Amino acid sequence: MMKRLMIGGNGFDLAHGLPTRYWDFRNYLEENYLEYLLTFEKMYNFSPADFGDPYIGKDADHKWKKKLSKLLWEKFEETMGLPDIVEMLNASECILESLDLDGGNIGIEDTMDEYWRQEYGFVSQFQEYVKEWIEQISIDGVMPLKKSLVDDNDCYYFSFNYTETLEKIYQIEDVLHIHGSVGENTWNDPIMGHFNYADIEEHRKAARNADEELNEGEASIQNAIVNYLESIFKDTNKLIENNARFFERISDVNDVTIIGWSAGHVDIPYLKKLSESVCKVSVWHVYWYDAEAKAMLEQALEQV
Repeated sequence: MMKRLMIGGNGFDLAHGLPTRYWDFRNYLEENYLEYLLTFEKMYNFSPADFGDPYIGKDADHKWKKKLSKLLWEKFEETMGLPDIVEMLNASECILESLDLDGGNIGIEDTMDEYWRQEYGFVSQFQEYVKEWIEQISIDGVMPLKKSLVDDNDCYYFSFNYTETLEKIYQIEDVLHIHGSVGENTWNDPIMGHFNYADIEEHRKAARNADEELNEGEASIQNAIVNYLESIFKDTNKLIENNARFFERISDVNDVTIIGWSAGHVDIPYLKKLSESVCKVSVWHVYWYDAEAKAMLEQALEQV
């Protein structure tokens, strides 16, 4: 008997006309939380140009947004784990010099910690805004494209999407939204984030070393960097562990279909786990949204 697994990605929602690209999230922030957006993008060394300057040119806004999209928002979850750490460290040095305490870096930890909370604490609202954005995306009037691709009989569903497209449009009852969703039957809110665990560990180690050397200023900035990165970190290993039962259930799957999932670097651990969990002789069918998604998939599948 054939047992199927369907893996759905953002291309599935895009094919249904839903505005679920990273850039759509940016548009939502721009319309509703502009100050937050500007502060966030500044962390990645992006500040808006002075479009009022007549020497910049009429198409300056278009060129700037095109560059911004390519360098930050096209592969957002990969790049969001790479803020401008050098600038954060430089800012720390300036603050320490301005304090100019005779005791050196002893006795200033509370002052520095409060400063970092004011500077970088905004990022703690990130996941809340992701949820708000998804909640206002309407699937009313969306029609199924090809029901043969989505069949509830003897099929498991593993979705990277936050929406209820499968549940509401295709009447699928049991869908694992690995990154959470805004659905009525989900236990987890949407999670968007990077997988840059190495940098978190590097700065956590630097903070411990600074503590041992009684360098409170250095310890404070290193902890601030860790807190920033952790606020937008997506712990894929933990998510896999938390959903171990699902991966055990799909051991009898011998037919896998990927629809609209580009398998970016952040999500490679899921691909490896899924591949390890299904039957070794499974047949894989892959449907991609565009040429870029196809290229990313090819690179990902080569790692399995």
